[in-house]
Amino acid sequence: MAQQLYICGKLGGMKKPVLRVTKWLGDIPVEAECRSCPGKTRFRVTPTSHRPSREEYAQQLQQAFDEHYKSVHASEAQPAAEAPS
Repeated sequence: MAQQLYICGKLGGMKKPVLRVTKWLGDIPVEAECRSCPGKTRFRVTPTSHRPSREEYAQQLQQAFDEHYKSVHASEAQPAAEAPS
């Protein structure tokens, strides 16, 4: 119970960091943001050819989000994982 209270107290007002697509080109994601940093952090794809690929663009957005998560949110999640039981 103590661990649950610690986690809730730490993350109570924050949304879980998740990649949220904010702009689509048909069924292809072209822009996204971090759900817990809305408006602050945007990720845009860099076209590599004149023909967009859904898989390639989704992978670019996920990779950019993963880098953002490691640099911004990984340190926030660390104390919750180390909380005493």
